[in-house]
Order: sequence, then C-alpha cells, then structure tokens
Amino acid sequence: MKLLEIYLKEVLLNEVWSEIEESLQIDEAITGKLSSLLKQADKLIFEPFGITKDDTKKYLVSGSGRLYLYPAIRKAFELTEPGDLDLVIPGEQEWANLKKYLEKNGTWEKHKSNYEKGIYRPSNEIEAFKAWDPPGISVGSTDQILANSSVVDGYSFMSFRDIVDYKMKLSRPKEESITKLLLKYRNETTPEAKEKIIDGILKLVGKEDTEGNEQAVRDLFATD
Repeated sequence: MKLLEIYLKEVLLNEVWSEIEESLQIDEAITGKLSSLLKQADKLIFEPFGITKDDTKKYLVSGSGRLYLYPAIRKAFELTEPGDLDLVIPGEQEWANLKKYLEKNGTWEKHKSNYEKGIYRPSNEIEAFKAWDPPGISVGSTDQILANSSVVDGYSFMSFRDIVDYKMKLSRPKEESITKLLLKYRNETTPEAKEKIIDGILKLVGKEDTEGNEQAVRDLFATD
C-alpha cells in the first residue's frame, strides 16, 4: 500500500472513531466503584508521587477504566463494576518523589523490586506503571498515549481510540474485522445502519476470543 493511501486510511479511521465516540455519549460524572477507586488513588497514588488529579498531563487512567464511562459500552460488554484501577505516570521526577515517600515511611524495601520494574502496587485494586507497554503488543509510545488522553470529571483517562486500538491488537482477526466495519460505517448514511455497525464493533471489541468474529462481520456485510 502506498504511503499516501496508508495516511489517508489512518485519517479516515480517526474521523470515524471520533464520530463513534461522540455518538456513545460519555457519562459527565463518574460514579460507583470507579469513583471509589479514583478517590482511593488520590491518597494511594497521587500523594506518594507528589501530584494531584489536576496534574492531567502527568498521568492517565489506563486500561479499560474509560469504558465504564459509556452507558452503551457497559451494556454491550455487560460490564458491572471495575475490579481494579491502573494508572500510567511516566515522569522521572514523579518516580523520584515516590522513592523518597517510600523511604520516609519505611516501606522502600517492600516495594523496591516492583519499583525497579516501573511498577507501584499500594493495594490489590490499584497500581501505577511508568510506561504503557503491554507485553507482546505494539502500541503507541507512552508520551503519545499521554498526549491523546482527555479529562473526564477532573481525571485524565486514556483516549477511547487508544483503548480500542490496544484491545484490537490482542487479536489480529479482530483488528481486521473492526477495521472493515469502521470503513463500512463511514459510507453509511442512515442512523439505523450506523447504530447496527457500532453495536457490531462493540461486540467484537468485547470478545475475549476470536470465535464468531467472521460470522459477525459477514452478517453486517450481508448486502455487500
């Protein structure tokens, strides 16, 4: 594929993702277990790292946390409440702050091993990472992921597109199937047809395995 074609396809997909995210209507206020975990993070994460939730260019809530903010996604994925909370804090100064904090309160030796791996786990439900680097998966740089993040109810979250990009790359067939649906979505004109495709995309993103992907796409391309 020519470089221009690759560029145009990427621009097109970004436009489609933006349109889809807007149509999903994110919650304006964070509630439930996610709200509780974020409040715990104020004490367990932000304070030791020497930041606050308002330092939105220094951290982000990573993983699937953002997905709980969309009613349509909660319904499609049958999500109830998050089991844990992951954050990415890439700054060297923030990790130096954490080390001083741990040394001061006498828990450095307890956390030293994980700290040297760029991990801080103050509880079973909350942990922080120095980089967004899922094993075996090629994703954007941590700096780019942070730049793409956006603020919801005062907290910085990984972008919807970056979350789905990560989930797509967990399975190559899934990635190809969703890309086809995105391109089909761009050419649809009726709200009903677009809604059907969004539902198909969400179901594919939510699958932990690839079984049924081919049939799901075939059903949506029945008239092609």
